[in-house]
Amino acid sequence: MYKLFFSLLPVVFLSCSIEHNQIELILKDPNPLIKNVYQNNEKHNLQILYTEIKKDSAGHPELIEHQFQVDDTKYFYPASTMKLPIVVLTLQRLNELRNESINADVDSRISISFDDTKREEETFTDLIAKIFLVSDNSASNVLINFLGYDYFNEQMKNIGLSNTVLNHKFNPDPFVKNNWNVKNDEGITISSSSAQTLIEHNKTSNLKQGNAHISNGEKKKAPLDFRFKNRSSLRDLDGVIKRIIYPELFDEKSRFNLTDDDYNFLRYWMSRFTYEDIGREYIQDSTYFDSYNKFFIYGDITSRIDRKIRVYNKLGQAYGTLTDISYIKNYEDNIEFFLSATIYVNDNEIMNDDVYEYDDLGIPFLAELARQFYKFEEE
Repeated sequence: MYKLFFSLLPVVFLSCSIEHNQIELILKDPNPLIKNVYQNNEKHNLQILYTEIKKDSAGHPELIEHQFQVDDTKYFYPASTMKLPIVVLTLQRLNELRNESINADVDSRISISFDDTKREEETFTDLIAKIFLVSDNSASNVLINFLGYDYFNEQMKNIGLSNTVLNHKFNPDPFVKNNWNVKNDEGITISSSSAQTLIEHNKTSNLKQGNAHISNGEKKKAPLDFRFKNRSSLRDLDGVIKRIIYPELFDEKSRFNLTDDDYNFLRYWMSRFTYEDIGREYIQDSTYFDSYNKFFIYGDITSRIDRKIRVYNKLGQAYGTLTDISYIKNYEDNIEFFLSATIYVNDNEIMNDDVYEYDDLGIPFLAELARQFYKFEEE
């Protein structure tokens, strides 16, 4: 069903921590969409990871990584980018259940309930499609209960992505406090225990942000404290997507425990645009334009987009921070590269007031940044 889009070839991975590189050449471009951010890049907590993919005559890829201000110890709120490893680990957990002779796969019907509240029967595919197409919070929160916080955090640490910590669910969601019980089509409970070990980020800078914040409708004259919020790093998130696109790049202990079908499934849904969601409600809703949920290249475009460029990604948007983690591929012109970036746009320094420069500054910057890298790859 989900077609593999490249052959599994030996890979060479070069991690080049180069500060004065192609990223800085692009950031120094006079284009105002780029220039306005670069001139104040520290204020915007800007971090960028760009990875070239070079292939020899036999098709063996070499990954060359460039970075700008990437700092694993400097906090930014990851928002919905956390949903990518949640989905990946959901597929891993389903494999583990099947190995325990418990019937569970992406297409089987599941029952989801909490006390007297019951969701309509769905499949894991339904939930995951909603997450990638429209970043659905409710679907993500069901998967959190399926996995469990401790399972998520332990597994991320085990494969070397220890900067990524899940401490809470996603809002807004009217059922955010529900600890969903998930059963397979045989009535067997397959969700995890609701027990949780809350993790404090005590070795991370920038944990208090803004000069004030809104809490329960009231303005508090104090920064917002992120010590117990979800956390990741740009390098961790970039590492997740590289493990999906080129799993053979990593040794066995650093990979997710997934099958070829799992990887194909992930690549399929990560690369979908909402217009391709035939039979679902989003295609009829103008809110979900072609490039919805894609900041890079298309983020500032609401019209019909170029069909030949695929963006495999997961973005995040909250508390004035925009982040996108992606693999960009043009199959017709044989262009491919990885790009991950995060930017903070909150001029008034009030957190949680929903007054951020997303549309005026942040999203146009990320879209143009990716277009500039794409142009570089074309040359």
